[in-house]
Amino acid sequence: MAGDDDQPQGTKYAFDISGEVESDPEWWKARGKTAEQAAEDLQILAQNAEQICRTNHYGKCVEGETTHELFRGIVTTWARDLREQSTSARNLAEACFAAAKTLSDTDYEAASHIGPF
Repeated sequence: MAGDDDQPQGTKYAFDISGEVESDPEWWKARGKTAEQAAEDLQILAQNAEQICRTNHYGKCVEGETTHELFRGIVTTWARDLREQSTSARNLAEACFAAAKTLSDTDYEAASHIGPF
């Protein structure tokens, strides 16, 4: 999964059928960082993509203008899609960081109710 390479001691998610669920806030933070980096990379890619086919190199004839307009439309759509994916990745990063905080806060609160035996 995304971010697994950055886990403490090389820990990876282990999916099994034992019925136990374990989650570590550090995993969520690592995934959030990965999503943040993906958002930045996608934003840069969108900016670079917008530079493609800015100038009409196909000529000032009907065919050249039409070809240029067609390619420009494709590039514009692609750049818009990349920006939407960047926004989605940024939202995912925020959700991962919120999940990490929620897990930490919940663990802390649950632990504070454990008394001496």
